[in-house]
Amino acid sequence: MRICITRSEKYAYSETFVRDQIAGFSKLAEVFPIHSGRYPEREENDATLSPKPFWLMHKVVKTFLGRNNLFSDYGVKKYFKEHKIEVVLANYGMSASHMVPPCRALGIPLLVIFHGHDATDKKLLQKYHEKYQRLFGYASFIIVVSNEMKMGLIHLGAPPEKVRVVPCGVDTQKFTPNTNPSTTRHFIAVGRFTAKKGPLYTIRAFNQVLKKFPDAKLTMVGKKAGLYDSCQQLVNELNIQKSVIFTGVLEQDKISDLMKTSLAFVQHSITAPNGDMEGTPVSIMEACASGLPVVSTLHGGIKDAVIHGKTGFLVEETNENDMAKYMIELCENAELAKEMGLKGRTHIQQDYEQQNQIKKLYDLAKEAIA
Repeated sequence: MRICITRSEKYAYSETFVRDQIAGFSKLAEVFPIHSGRYPEREENDATLSPKPFWLMHKVVKTFLGRNNLFSDYGVKKYFKEHKIEVVLANYGMSASHMVPPCRALGIPLLVIFHGHDATDKKLLQKYHEKYQRLFGYASFIIVVSNEMKMGLIHLGAPPEKVRVVPCGVDTQKFTPNTNPSTTRHFIAVGRFTAKKGPLYTIRAFNQVLKKFPDAKLTMVGKKAGLYDSCQQLVNELNIQKSVIFTGVLEQDKISDLMKTSLAFVQHSITAPNGDMEGTPVSIMEACASGLPVVSTLHGGIKDAVIHGKTGFLVEETNENDMAKYMIELCENAELAKEMGLKGRTHIQQDYEQQNQIKKLYDLAKEAIA
């Protein structure tokens, strides 16, 4: 199989799942990744898909018309022909919608994976409404990462018979759980400081924990952008600077080490004001793979990845009091926390193992070619 995989950025720190997808596919097929923008413009070696004059014309026309054009299609079609591409797997609905014209012109089947905001952001859905309808019509399969997202896209017009639920997976071998109960009351949160991650709710819930367990710690890993300043301000207002640690972006091995010494993983995901929702957060699956119980919300794919009362606890969105209650319960019972965490790892191994998830995508691509 000769497959082209699209992604919006080559080195987006928050998109390790796309890089893992490409690496996993490379074990099964010949992979030709392209990247840079909603309409990818570059090969893996960063060379432009179009010859320089066409690439410049694409930029000029897009500047004045505000949309992609035949000059952008030219480079993609040229790339597909040169590399004898048999099928395209596009990450994110926006990129996939731009792939419809060149794929249709060359008769190449197209698969799209929706990951989160591309299926829920109200403004984006309005902007891409017509493009999405054409995408739904042409795509061989419409892949989503949660059951809730499946229902949302069907509501938008996706044919139910085309929609498949295949969450991103986790390579559980990269995460070694500590089988002994935690000797600390350390919580960890990993993710961007965005509205849908609900970091302010997490901090306020943790503040309630501190009132009963002053030795508790919360480590928040993520790029210091978005709501970071608001989080820092809240920590200062609550006077809990010594108990909340902001690390910035960390490599995966550093995060894995932090998880080994933590009691539990926390993330208060919510539906953002603009409608943006989670898919199935990779950080939560990685926490489960690390043997940590998860305290989170009844939101998106989290409802599938975390089994309430067995591998962690889930609360209603914005209910920081219940979140604090469950965090306190884990502080009081390290044995329960470890038992839940190890059950969570088993759940991930059974239903979210990365190579198994990639094999599902590979099989769909084979079916689309056939």
